[in-house]
Amino acid sequence: MKLLNKAGFTIIETMLFLGITGLLVAGLLVGTGTSISIQRYRDSVKELQSTLQQQYSDVSNVSNDNSGDLTCYGDGSISPKGQSNCVILGKFITATNSHSLSVKTVIGRIPLKSVSSLSDEAIFSEEGYNINISTMASSTYDIEWGASIVDKKGIDTSFSMLILRSPSSGVIRTFVDPSRTIADKDIKNLLNTSPSALTQSANLCIDSNGLFTGTRNAIFITANSTGPNGVEVRGDASSGC
Repeated sequence: MKLLNKAGFTIIETMLFLGITGLLVAGLLVGTGTSISIQRYRDSVKELQSTLQQQYSDVSNVSNDNSGDLTCYGDGSISPKGQSNCVILGKFITATNSHSLSVKTVIGRIPLKSVSSLSDEAIFSEEGYNINISTMASSTYDIEWGASIVDKKGIDTSFSMLILRSPSSGVIRTFVDPSRTIADKDIKNLLNTSPSALTQSANLCIDSNGLFTGTRNAIFITANSTGPNGVEVRGDASSGC
């Protein structure tokens, strides 16, 4: 009986095929993983921007959620619901650490005398509404995907941001300390720092903490911003990071 020769792959050819296929699959997985990491980083930056912008909306559309136990500023007096001489004036945002923010409500006591002759900045001082941190609960925002706020050298940093709406003019003012966390009890220092906190911007570099090795993006807070458009994302070339 005549035997037929059948063509097939040799062991070497099979090993080469499997090796090349494995390399292609590995490359595809690495590329996909990198794309996912980049997207996560971008999402963390955008969410942080949205959180800061939301504070302006909250200040513009203020609502009094006094439950009956609100005190104006440490004098121990209780302000009955609906009859409070306390007014909500804004938000105080600080970096509790490089990975999270604290957001607190700022209040003041309605002054007994007219403040119509005062500037917007002076309205919030002791001769005007005398701002302080509310006794109402604060909120915390954790930056997504482990990203953190750093300076341009990549060192963990902090900042403080005070957003106030003038009861007189209705104009929103933003006071910024771009490099440190101001304690609640020292919030008034932002009204009379030198250089003026109204003239300072903040460039918050956002580090991916290993998600990828590309150039950092930044959240830029415009000096004396009057609305959410003053908080913007700056990309690779313009981030300064």
